[in-house]
Formats: sequence, structure tokens, C-alpha cells
Amino acid sequence: MPKDHATASLPTDLAAATGMPDRLATAIRHAVTIHETDPRYAPQARVMAGFCAVLWSRFLRFDPASPEWPDRDRFIVSSPPYRVLPGIMAELSGQAPRPTDPNARASERQACGPNGQGLGAAIGMALAEQKLAARFGRSVVNHRVWAVGCWTELSTGVALESAALAGQLGLDRVTLVVGLWESERPQVEAILPRYSASGWSVRKVDACNAEQIAAAIASSQRTHKPCLIACVATPEPASSPAVIDDPGLWAGAARRGASARRSWLRRLLKDRQKTEFERMAHNQRPAFWQQDWQRSWRDGSGTGRPAPPVAARRGLETLHELLPELTCLRSRQGIMADLSVRRAGAEADQSCGTQVNGMAALLNGIAMHGGLLACGASTIIAVDRMRPALRYAAMTDQQVIYLLTDDDLHRGESAGGWQPVEQLASLRAMPNMMVFRPADHRETMECMELALRRTNGPSLLTLESAISCSAHEREQYGLTNLCARGGYVVAEAEHARQVTLVATGHEVILALKARRLLKEAGMEAAVVSLPCWELFAAQKMTYRNAVLGTAPRIGIEAASGFGWERWLGPDGLFVGIDGFGATPAPDRPDSAADITPERICRDAMRLVRRLSEATMQTAGGNGAAPPGMASVDACV
Repeated sequence: MPKDHATASLPTDLAAATGMPDRLATAIRHAVTIHETDPRYAPQARVMAGFCAVLWSRFLRFDPASPEWPDRDRFIVSSPPYRVLPGIMAELSGQAPRPTDPNARASERQACGPNGQGLGAAIGMALAEQKLAARFGRSVVNHRVWAVGCWTELSTGVALESAALAGQLGLDRVTLVVGLWESERPQVEAILPRYSASGWSVRKVDACNAEQIAAAIASSQRTHKPCLIACVATPEPASSPAVIDDPGLWAGAARRGASARRSWLRRLLKDRQKTEFERMAHNQRPAFWQQDWQRSWRDGSGTGRPAPPVAARRGLETLHELLPELTCLRSRQGIMADLSVRRAGAEADQSCGTQVNGMAALLNGIAMHGGLLACGASTIIAVDRMRPALRYAAMTDQQVIYLLTDDDLHRGESAGGWQPVEQLASLRAMPNMMVFRPADHRETMECMELALRRTNGPSLLTLESAISCSAHEREQYGLTNLCARGGYVVAEAEHARQVTLVATGHEVILALKARRLLKEAGMEAAVVSLPCWELFAAQKMTYRNAVLGTAPRIGIEAASGFGWERWLGPDGLFVGIDGFGATPAPDRPDSAADITPERICRDAMRLVRRLSEATMQTAGGNGAAPPGMASVDACV
């Protein structure tokens, strides 16, 4: 262990002076009273003043002159009652002026996250620290994560799952600190044994006793377990000690942090991986990775046309070689459920079992820590459990990539128990969430590339489990990433369009088959693939109109039709699954879950005939069917 970190727990002469911790805590309480305008939160924030005074003055690794030092300790706030603490501590210690915008810093945004997400993110940061230390060594990566939250968060599902994963992974660099009143102690003591059973070291201290707090923090640095410290406080007295405005209170902590950073810089200069560490620390990608990525899947296209999940798995194997910072967590089911992807000199991707709620929270922490690219693999039905973490990533603009396999409701015999009908619509309704649904291996690779290039929010790919029996006729486009515009024409009508089939995912293949049937029936149809609604909506109106055309439109997707009206217009028709309990019925070809080329062809014929008859009736015509309509029954 580096010498500067080994001695970090020893108090400085200034901090050891008589009454110094109390003076620091008094200054923090006074600042809380000034900056916290909500009377509900101010008393709870003042409870943590004693802990923050001891932590920042004696133990925390930070340099006020370099607030973005890569090897600094991370201080996380998980609950709204403590939202003012990061800014106050930064201001008092001389680190930086207190931000006026609550969204200016990631630590400030932590307070606004869903209940328990901040604690899970802190554990994810500890996982990122562990993986970076395994790659670069403790001489370069040697910091800790401190998270402050409410005791009520400890019993949330995401906190319990994240804590269990921390115990399994041996994340001994994370310490969770919760504040509570003496009257709440019985409730907390009923929760703490759960953390002890998960492999955590649990301690209870007096929130106003600096010696107990210092002993608990020092113990957390020595133990080889994740730690939980409960700070128990008594009701506040009516009067508080006078505040002494002394700028030198934090001088000792600043000197200690500056010395630790100078020692770290000397070690970094001698390290043979200095260039690679600096690249990853600044979240930069290797040179020419994108060209190598395109070349890899272009060269592998001759091995067949795999289903999107298989293509995504192959893509991950390639990305592990191109991007060493890629860190994958996987659930018990998903594209990597039966595969442990290994990299040269690195461990296998981490399995989180069924704890997808905690897995998603850890991915947010990995992204917030910096230096790594977070990726998670699970199933589309797990979205309901991961939704708070997904929203949190979208709220904080974190780059997290999710690869979710579709449970294939309309084909699987046992899929009716899951019934993932409304998940896609709900994900598309989430702000700052980019949802991709690729149709084949080519679109899968293109969507993965777009997700890798997007750095201001999460991206989610839903991958159809069915094997593609056909492929897009896209050779004329070369290596152009057509998914980058969100939607494009896969197959244009040979003459004037009579109907436009708009589909996503595997249904694009079905639409191409339906187009051939319509061609045989004498009807001209175009097929449009819409892999990403968000990107397509961002295109110019002229491009969207050129792709969708003016002919009647039919939307095709094995999910709810909620939201499709924006692309289909008032006269459009949707073919999908809009209710629970829908299963394929061989004796009923028009059943809700029966999405086949024949059904699409029939619906297209009926839609065009109905609109044609309505148009002719309006114009005073005789309602005769347009050319080609008479042969529909014979064709279908």
C-alpha cells in the first residue's frame, strides 16, 4: 500500500487539537442552517455534521486544488435530507465555490435520485475502483467510496440487492453511513442484521462523539469487508455554540490531500501504463476503434446471418478486445447467461444472478465513477425491476448500455406467463432514454455502435430471440450506418406506393415477406425499418416524410401499439399485441398474437380498400376497387 494512503487515517496536529472536531462540526451545522431552506431536512443534515467533520479533516483523500483528481475519494449523497452536504463541505474545505445549480455536479445530483439508488451507485463506484485497481495496480488506483444516506433506504430492495452483491464481490472500499435519531434505533437494529448476513461490517456510533466516529472510520479502512456505520443522534439542543470563522480550520486537510496527490503523481509518472490510465480516466476511446469495429463485423458477415442476440454476443467479444474499459454485468438470463466472456489478463464478466435491481444500480455507479464503460445484459421483462435505475441514469446523463433479449411473447409456449406487452412503449416514453430494436445482425451492430458513441445518456437494445430467416437487401448502401437516422426505407415500391409497412425488430423480416405477397396481388408496398424512434424523431421533417411517404401506413411490432399513432397518422393501422393473454391460435389466423406475413397482407388489402371506398364515396364515385384488389383472396 502506498505510504501516503497508509498514513491517511492518522490525524493531523491541527485536527487533534482540543475541541477541534467540535469546532469543525459547529461550522458545518451553521452552514447547513444557512443553505438548507427546507425545515424538514435541516435537522437531519445537521446530524451528519460530526461525521463529515471527522471524515473530511482526518481521512478523506482530496486535493482542493484538483477537485477532479482521478484517485480522490468519492463522497456520495444518496438522500434529499443531505443534499446540501457536498457543496458545503467543498466550500468549507476550500475545494470549490458552492454550485448554485443543483445539477452542476454529479455529487449534487445524487440527492435527487430514487430511494436507494444512491447507495447502489456508491457500491457500483467501489466495483469500478476494484476493477481499475486490478488493471493498473494499487500504486495508481487506491481510493475509497463514502456514501451518506437515510436509514430508511437500507430496507429498499435495490439497497439490499446491491449490498448482497458487494458482499459477494468483496468490495471492501465502500462505506455507507446513515443518520438516525435515538427514537428510530429499534427500527434500524431490525435492518442491520441483514447487512451483517450479507458480509458487511456494521458499527453504531454516537453522532456527536468524534472519537467513536474516528474509530469506526479507521476500522472500516482496516477491515476486508464493506462497512456500514449508523450515526445515532439525540434531539438537538435549543441553543448551539457560537461559530468561529477561522479559515485555517481545514488547512491541515488541504495540506494532507495536496501531499497525497503529489506522491501519486510521482508514482504515475513512473508507471508503464500511464498513457492508458490517463486515456481511460478521461473517458476517451482508443484511436481507430470505430474503424476496427466496423471492419470486424464486416469481415464476420460471411459466417451467416445470426439472430440479433447472437450478433450482440459476438459484438461484445470483439469490443472486449477493442475497448479494455468495457465492463459487463449480466443476470441469470440474457445473451450472456450461458457464457463467461473473458479478456486477456482479466476476469470474466460478473454475474449478478437474479439481482437485476442491484445490477442496474451498480452499472450507474460504474458510469459515474469514470474510467470504465458500463454494460448490462438481461431480459426485457427485467425492465420492470430495473426501471428506477434506468430513470436515474437518464436523469443524470450517464452512459450505460443495456442489452435485453426479447422474451418472444407471441411465439413461446411459456411466454404467456411473462407477457412483455407494454415494456417497449414505457421505455420510449422515458426522457433521455435511447431505445433500439434492431431487425437483424447488421442493424444490431449498427445500433451497438450508436450506443457506444452516445455519451449523454443510457442506451437500450432489445434483441429478438427468433432466428432471422432473411436479411435486408442493403448491399447498395455499403458501410453506411442507416440506423443513425432512426429509420430508413428497406425496400421501396417499384412503382407508386399504395401502402407503407413500418416495422421494428424481427417484424421487419415479416414485412418483407408480406411485401412479396402484396406484389403478387398487384399492390405496390414499401417496407420501412424504424429501429430507433428517438433518432428518427430528431431528423428533419423532409427526411421523415420521404421515408414514411404519403400512402396508408401499417405499423408492425410484437408489442403494444401505444405511441405508434405518431408515425401511422389518422388513417394508419397497427398490427401487434395490445392485451394480456394473447397467444398464437392456429385455428384463428387473425388472433391478436398471430403476426404473420399473410395477416399483414390481408390487413393491408382491407385498409387500402376501405380508404379507397371512402375516398370514392366522398367524391361521388361508384366505389369500385382499385387495380389489383380483385386478386387479394386468391393470393392470400
